[in-house]
Amino acid sequence: MFSAHTFPRAMFLGIFTVLGFGVPAHADWRKEMGRFRIGVASPRVAELSPADIDKVKSAYSKALDMPVELVQLPDIPALIDAQAGERVDYAIDTSAAYAAVYAACKCVEPLVAPVGADGSLGIRSILLLRPGIDEKNMTSLNIAMPADRAKAAALTPISAYMASGNSTYAAHETFIDAGSLENAEKLFVAGKADGFFGWVPASGDDKSPSGGTLSRLKKHGLKPGSYRIAWESSLLRYGPHAVRTNLAPEAKLILRRFLVALSTQDPDTYDLLDRMHGGGFVAVGPHDYRVPQRMLSAIIGQKKEL
Repeated sequence: MFSAHTFPRAMFLGIFTVLGFGVPAHADWRKEMGRFRIGVASPRVAELSPADIDKVKSAYSKALDMPVELVQLPDIPALIDAQAGERVDYAIDTSAAYAAVYAACKCVEPLVAPVGADGSLGIRSILLLRPGIDEKNMTSLNIAMPADRAKAAALTPISAYMASGNSTYAAHETFIDAGSLENAEKLFVAGKADGFFGWVPASGDDKSPSGGTLSRLKKHGLKPGSYRIAWESSLLRYGPHAVRTNLAPEAKLILRRFLVALSTQDPDTYDLLDRMHGGGFVAVGPHDYRVPQRMLSAIIGQKKEL
């Protein structure tokens, strides 16, 4: 019988490696990748100076201990295509973009998502109506849309509304393309629309909605009793930082730890990455983005019907 004292340690390690229990060498995945490619859609980085872009690349490079390339794409559709085609390893997505890539290839997963300075994790779409109006018969109502129905800004509230089990097919003729959320608000305030789709920040366990569109209506001089929330969506998380599913587990762990700590350990780089939310990043998983996936399915299903 061999004992731990008589059996050489090197032989133990060799057997473990042959049997598949060994851990790959520290640099294997780095050598295989060569460089880490970060995809970003304009105009997110368009306003950054070359020095700021170098600072962002340097922060990722230091964390991963490998060269980093920032791949600038002209728009969100180009970013989606680059992710689905595995031309980038990591991307800063919108929720809708992540859902689109996942639907196309199931080859991405979210690592972290932003948190608002107010503690919000995302938004909820809401349908605001005047008191006494029955939302059950949408065909008789003039509902102001935040944008042209062909644009993504209009799809968010409508797809969320459909994903929650409501039908908007028959009501499309009565929807008003307001062109912007601000114009939708103005139409409602002026009495030219029976209702409109807006939004409120949300943390997931909100007792009573506040902020967002409701704050804007207050600035317009509307009192809470002059309108009501007829419908409210599930929480729609802020868009994630997502990676390829087949990225090395060690790389995912490094990136998640780096990003979660970024706002406190390197606030300057954090501000360059996220100038909108201000509350840092939290770890997320695929389950946090089921809502946008259902929203996308609702839109695709309706287009098939049309």
